[in-house]
Amino acid sequence: MNSQQLCNLHGMVALVTGAGGGSRGGLGPVIARTLARAGARVAVNDRTAEWTQATVEELRQLGLDVEGFPADVADPEQADRLVQSVIARFGQLDILVNKAEAHGSGHRSDQVTDDEWEHALAVNVHAPFYLSRAAVRHMRTRRFGRIINVSNISAIRTSVLNGVAYVATKEALYGFTRHLAIEVAQHGITVNALLPGFILTPKLAGEWPAERIERLAATVPALRAGTPDEVAALVAFLASREADYITGAAIPIDGAVSVVPGGRAAPESAFV
Repeated sequence: MNSQQLCNLHGMVALVTGAGGGSRGGLGPVIARTLARAGARVAVNDRTAEWTQATVEELRQLGLDVEGFPADVADPEQADRLVQSVIARFGQLDILVNKAEAHGSGHRSDQVTDDEWEHALAVNVHAPFYLSRAAVRHMRTRRFGRIINVSNISAIRTSVLNGVAYVATKEALYGFTRHLAIEVAQHGITVNALLPGFILTPKLAGEWPAERIERLAATVPALRAGTPDEVAALVAFLASREADYITGAAIPIDGAVSVVPGGRAAPESAFV
């Protein structure tokens, strides 16, 4: 079943951060494509114009309604300008998907540098806050909005593979999601978090050897990695009118990793 069968986003405008790179990227480009196929006009964001344009060109070749808005969302002024630029261009902003992230290094607390810690905070916590703050000001006047924060299953499970800075900041994003949901529920705005587990993105498939992917997939109860399309379909549903009463939720999409009791399933496992 495709996203157009799952939901109808016609007449909506979505901003997806961390959506650059096209087929070389991660979850962001797939989320942007899925929302556009469901009928939304999509603002594609990434830090550089080149990376942003890669997704825009690929999606336009599919006949999808997308435009690029490069910006460093960890900078509060750029984040605010980004939201205002999207509203100025499209006249509204209905859906904000906070996907931009600083990836995990696997470092322990005694290995993390000040720069690494600050970068993880800036991208994984500060950026979603800046963007959500700007978006809520607009969404509140329209009595409608969807904010979807892409956290990670390590926020509730922890992760040796990703390391302390990633885990700490993804858990902070989870907490921010729940609190903001309470603040804005009365204004018709929902705020939810996704907690993806081991998702085999094009970027990951290109960087990791097949043997390692197979080894990690074997530690998942479902015995496979998840796909970007599966995550994007959940984003599209949460963005739709059908999800009006779902807010403040943190939804695992992890092949049952989050409900496995005890410790690691294998010597090398994404989650412990």
